[in-house]
Amino acid sequence: MTDSYLYLLVKSILTLLFVLGLMGAALYALRLYMRKSGKSAPKGAKAPVRVITTAFMGPKRNIAVVEVAGEVLVLGLTPQSITFLTKVEDSGAKEELKKLGENRKRPLLGLLQGGI
Repeated sequence: MTDSYLYLLVKSILTLLFVLGLMGAALYALRLYMRKSGKSAPKGAKAPVRVITTAFMGPKRNIAVVEVAGEVLVLGLTPQSITFLTKVEDSGAKEELKKLGENRKRPLLGLLQGGI
């Protein structure tokens, strides 16, 4: 027990920083790889299908509002099927839903796929 507590603390912090740095480099490399392989849209480009928002309705049941080629659709989602519910045709409602989708926080996977 010749090591002092301060030395062990500094050693632990440096090891943690090194591991976090490796994880950050791996995530950055994954993001570059996904962009080069065409798995994600480049910055500024719009994806053909975009999830605007989702709502939880019950166990394994959701309603999703998606934009496909400029059209806003409402879909019912279950593990077995995707059901078309309606198409939003009112331009005011479309803009309201798009604003809602833009203000939503992005999940970690979305950040990895599309960048910050």
